[in-house]
Amino acid sequence: MFSRWVLLTIACLVTPSFSQQQLPGPTNEKAQKTFQEALEQEKKHDLSGALDSFKKADKQDGGRCGACQMKMVKYGIALHEWKAAELAGTEMVEAANDKKSEAMAHYMFGLVLLNHGIDKHKDELYSRAHQEFRAAVAAYSSFPDAILGDGRSSRTGSRQNGS
Repeated sequence: MFSRWVLLTIACLVTPSFSQQQLPGPTNEKAQKTFQEALEQEKKHDLSGALDSFKKADKQDGGRCGACQMKMVKYGIALHEWKAAELAGTEMVEAANDKKSEAMAHYMFGLVLLNHGIDKHKDELYSRAHQEFRAAVAAYSSFPDAILGDGRSSRTGSRQNGS
């Protein structure tokens, strides 16, 4: 339980410090309206509703809404909505267009997989998280949080095996 909160805290605190650029919001007019609705739900602390609206806005925007995807990861982890969080992580990796954004995308996807692994106790998820963290370090070697995540995924996975 404690490790989940630590990882979620790390995800929320580290992400803004690494990626100072503003992620693109939706470009589709319908998606922009849905995105604004999601932000209102977020302000009202309706996180489940906000997550659903961010997913809808991302879908309406053809899976290209970076801001939606970051919110989907954040609330997907917090609410244990793994399908939404993994979809966002996958889209982020696919959309990465430079080394720094590629590193951040792999890191965020790794956090999703690691938290999912902790929640479900599945070795496959730890292995996938390890691969994502390694890809983040390969894309941007000066990324200590990705190195920490990689070590955490390896250590947690081996602990689950009784090692």
